Amino acid sequence: MEHEVLVPAVPRSVSEFLSLRNELATTPQGGAAAFVLALMAYASDKAFGLTCLTTVIDGSRLQDGTAGVQGKEPRRADQQAFRDYLGSRPHLARSYVQGTTPENGYQPPPPPWRVRIKEQPSDVQADQARVFVFCTGADSPRPLRLRRNTAGVWKATEWSSLLVGIRPPVAQADEI
Repeated sequence: MEHEVLVPAVPRSVSEFLSLRNELATTPQGGAAAFVLALMAYASDKAFGLTCLTTVIDGSRLQDGTAGVQGKEPRRADQQAFRDYLGSRPHLARSYVQGTTPENGYQPPPPPWRVRIKEQPSDVQADQARVFVFCTGADSPRPLRLRRNTAGVWKATEWSSLLVGIRPPVAQADEI
């Protein structure tokens, strides 16, 4: 089954991000959209984005630290992966928003943004889910695993496929 999650606005602060996360992540599909939004935040502002990522990642993937929220931050290996994959390719995060293309450098349209998600009925359980996020730079959607926490918020537990390569942005004439 396919879903489209609308992201109504771009959060400018941690409190705005948390409010939007709490609104969206009441379903696995909304949790996936919140994760995509956190990736996009990281790609444009690493410090703010790391804070956002801390709030959308399951507690099992967090460690004690000051870079995130409330004394927690993503594990060092996960932080390294975000740096490695998004640091030089910020367009990767934007490719999960519908309307982006290699030809437009994966620039998202004005909000509301649309994130397309699909899942198989057997992939969504009471507190665990596997969904597939559509990517405009790849031929098939990418899996994302989530777990619902005790507050009812769906958070990512495994996202490595969302960080793999996509078609590169088309170079503009003035970039050559």
